Amino acid sequence: MDYLVDLFNEFLKRAFDIKEGEVKRTLLMFFYIFFIISALLIVKPTATALFLNKFGVEQLPYAFIMVAVMAAVVSTIYSRYLKVYPVNKIILFTLYSSTIAFIIFWALLLFNFLEGWVLYLFYLWVSIFAVLSASQFWILANLVFNAREAKRLFGFIGAGAISGGIFGGYLTTISVEFLGSENLLLICVLFILACVPITKYVWKNYIIDYQTRFQRKKRIFTFADHPINLIRRSRHLVYMASIVGISVLVAKLVDYQFSAIASAEIKDADQLTAFFGFWFSNLNIASLIIQLFVTRRVVGIFGVGTSLFFLPAGIFIGATAIFISPMLWAGILLKINDGSLKQSINKAGMELLALPIPVEIKNQAKSFIDIFVDSFATGISGIILILFAGILGLNIQYISLLTIIFLIAWFYLAKKVRQEYIRSFRIKIDVDKDVKKKIPDLNNESVMSSLFKILETGSDKQIIQILKMIREVQNENFIPAYKKLLESGSADVKIATLRNVHYYYDEELIGISEILIFNDDAELRMEALNYIFEHNAGEELFVIDEYLNHTNENVRNTALLCASEQLRDNYVLKSEIKLKEIILGRLDEAENTTDK
Repeated sequence: MDYLVDLFNEFLKRAFDIKEGEVKRTLLMFFYIFFIISALLIVKPTATALFLNKFGVEQLPYAFIMVAVMAAVVSTIYSRYLKVYPVNKIILFTLYSSTIAFIIFWALLLFNFLEGWVLYLFYLWVSIFAVLSASQFWILANLVFNAREAKRLFGFIGAGAISGGIFGGYLTTISVEFLGSENLLLICVLFILACVPITKYVWKNYIIDYQTRFQRKKRIFTFADHPINLIRRSRHLVYMASIVGISVLVAKLVDYQFSAIASAEIKDADQLTAFFGFWFSNLNIASLIIQLFVTRRVVGIFGVGTSLFFLPAGIFIGATAIFISPMLWAGILLKINDGSLKQSINKAGMELLALPIPVEIKNQAKSFIDIFVDSFATGISGIILILFAGILGLNIQYISLLTIIFLIAWFYLAKKVRQEYIRSFRIKIDVDKDVKKKIPDLNNESVMSSLFKILETGSDKQIIQILKMIREVQNENFIPAYKKLLESGSADVKIATLRNVHYYYDEELIGISEILIFNDDAELRMEALNYIFEHNAGEELFVIDEYLNHTNENVRNTALLCASEQLRDNYVLKSEIKLKEIILGRLDEAENTTDK
């Protein structure tokens, strides 16, 4: 058994670059988000199906408005409590209260008590649960992992969310036939309760015992300046917020059309729950396939600006299909295009779009956009649907026509934000006025191609600026350029490059770093050793010990500094390597040398 565990740990280290001391907490966080999303993919199709079966699609716009209002209120209250109470207390309170709420909803729905009010509240609570649970998970994850660990491990942990989405949806489809929609809530409760011991264990073993109150507070996001002011001062952010807003609005129109067609075709509540569960899972699979095999090629070939047109174009095709033939296949096509492209190509394009914006401003603006712009757009979509579908009595064919009108505005904003992106990009890279380096014409080629040209031919200041901008972008196509910079760049360029390659494992990069540790520049030695230490999965103890006892004094001293940094968040290595004893031993050696 121990052999199998060791084999599994070795696989995780090699396949996902999970280091010694990280396996347990990484798997715990993986299963935490797996259980949460599984629970969500059980209650979401259930709540939607029961709501539509009872009230019909006519009440959906009113629900959108109430969800928007409640989300804004809950998020505001939640942000205030986050400043007062420990994160673990808030998370546990949310998990316990959600468990109690879903048990109460189960009992009330089972006995048909106040069915109308209960279904409305159930639908609203599921929407709030979706916002809170995901938000709290990522807050906890940012406490458990430091910035470098997060960049390396969040991809693997995020796979837990996709897996949960696929598993939860298909479980709903299979089990609703013999359990019934109401009883699915009990399975959801079990998944939520599974997160309680994980939260307690993670907090006790990886946060409270190893981080000071200051360190924890530092990793929890708070607004330094009001995000509205940050957005107003930047045309780039204004366009980005506008695109997010109109994409949410269009997504709600898509949800309305998809729900209207599905509820008209499928009258039985359990069958409707199974239908939603099946297609929500399929959305996750389609999104995963596009993300793995299509996104990188699309963004690399067509560039950031063009990739922003794929999602509205996909929705346009689906909306046109509904306008021509409002059948179930058209509704599925519309929903698949929206859901799969949103979480793959469009998400990658939006992340790259934010490159020219400083990280601290981007983080503040993103949190505001994700909560308040999303809620505002959701509310507006409800008002629009009440006006056109409710008061004017337009059918879904005309709603699809309305969707197309908003898509035209979306295309316009995508064009404007691309122009602003190029302008911001030029300002960022045009930092070295004294050097006559020709900046590539960003209007005539993919911005990604321009990045490679600047890394190859730009001045030191331009190259360092670009390296800072793309530090958060993981793209293996950059590795050859990084290798050239490490071999021929100045010391400052090499330092900046090493900070970028921390997220890539490459044998040749390790070889280059092993040469750079003998450089006269202390900061360069530090970054090179950090890279070596972080990319020796399973051999960390041996490698650290080797450099701590190196024959070169500069290497030994640098290794001591690097080891103290590496051991700060690695609890297994910290117990194995007695850094304090090593430092005291070095001091004794220095004292004896001085006496002689």
